[in-house]
Amino acid sequence: MKNENAKVKEAVKRLEKLYFKKAPSGERQINKKAVYWTVVSAVVFLTFFFGYIYTAGEKPPVEKRIAVELDEVRTGSIEETMELTGWIRAEKIADVRSKVAGRIESLQLSADNGDSVVVEEGLVVKKGQQLAVIDHDIYLAQLEAARADVEAGEVELAGAKRERKRMVGLYEGGSATEQAKDKAVTAAKLAAARLALARANLELAEINLRESRIVSPIDGIITARHIDEGNLINTGDRIVTVAKLNTVKVVVAAAERYSSVICAGMPAKVRVDAFGERVFETEVYSVYPALDEQTHTVQIEVRINNDELLLKPGMFARVTLITQRRDNVVVVPRDVVLGGKVDEPYVYVVEDDVASKRLVKMGITQGEMCEITEGLRTGERLVVNGMHYLTDGTAVEVVRIEDIK
Repeated sequence: MKNENAKVKEAVKRLEKLYFKKAPSGERQINKKAVYWTVVSAVVFLTFFFGYIYTAGEKPPVEKRIAVELDEVRTGSIEETMELTGWIRAEKIADVRSKVAGRIESLQLSADNGDSVVVEEGLVVKKGQQLAVIDHDIYLAQLEAARADVEAGEVELAGAKRERKRMVGLYEGGSATEQAKDKAVTAAKLAAARLALARANLELAEINLRESRIVSPIDGIITARHIDEGNLINTGDRIVTVAKLNTVKVVVAAAERYSSVICAGMPAKVRVDAFGERVFETEVYSVYPALDEQTHTVQIEVRINNDELLLKPGMFARVTLITQRRDNVVVVPRDVVLGGKVDEPYVYVVEDDVASKRLVKMGITQGEMCEITEGLRTGERLVVNGMHYLTDGTAVEVVRIEDIK
């Protein structure tokens, strides 16, 4: 017991020597250096001690996965198109005008069965069918007068020729003067000239009589009537307008740079507001050889079969020209392709629940779809939703957007 007490006292003395030192004045002072290292040792011990306890009780971290939606890469068809606008026009249109002046005696269509139908808008007519008659009796009388003039001229010329022959014979026999002979010759020439004039007037009278009967110059439909029966009309005035509507056309303008791309026979689709989403399939009929001088655009004519007479002149039309078409190519939604402005375009495909960045090359773009010429194969699993949160090698969880919603 005594030995243990002695050991304790000895330990206390050692601690006093370690933490306290005597000053010159004989007072004891704290050894600050010893206290500092003791505190540091205690802090380090406690840090490692509690760190060990925390690590021993911590669970292993869970791998974070990004939710994505996938779709299988498939092949399909895609078209490169050009959207243009224009107006429906009739294939042929004719303003029927009068070549003679007078009063319109009749404005009726002569049917094949002999009946007459009043000429009005919407009436179907054939080429050569009578539409109107202008002062027919007057022009018929003028024709008869012209014929009479021709007959009189022929008689006059025959008499003048006989007189010329007689006077020439007398002059050669010495029984007539040269003046008398010349007078007979001149009279025969004048008679010939008057006969020629009478025949010309007869031809003109025949033309006027023929032109007093107005006929349709083309097959078509009367789209406008410009005058009523009984009115006076002058030469050149319009009577009716006839349009051929079994085929209509649309003339559209494209920028000059497309002049080498667009050609006759190129497939085209036409839509009009009156028929909603109905598409009229057709093709380019012709490309005008000269550019418009004011707009420097190339004019393109598209013709459409209109046997049902659904399309009417003046309708606004949207024309889609199919400049290219590819079949059996890889087609994906345009929004799944990232990059493309600064860096190369790329997509993400998934293998074993890991996303891989795949550089691709794009071809034709049509609306929301685009062609991939390199970088993807059919059957691969393509990320179509969630690709903006991925990097190369990111672990993913495959979900359906419908399930999330």
